Amino acid sequence: MKKFYFIGGPKSGRSEEFFQRLDQVGGTPSGWCVYPHAAVDGKALHIANADSLGNILDHLGNFEGIYERSEIVEIIERP
Repeated sequence: MKKFYFIGGPKSGRSEEFFQRLDQVGGTPSGWCVYPHAAVDGKALHIANADSLGNILDHLGNFEGIYERSEIVEIIERP
């Protein structure tokens, strides 16, 4: 299992549609932590435990056209 982070959220005016789609796909994936920005700007820090970057991209593909995100970065934990 790898760990990744990115900032993302629904595009302006698309929050309702985003949350409907999120419910349809079963919610936030297991192993993901989502921390909304304190500024309440609709964006959130996502920490995602996943087998691969592809797993994350597959999930985010459900929101194509209504969601925007930063680059997805792998976290390498040091001993």
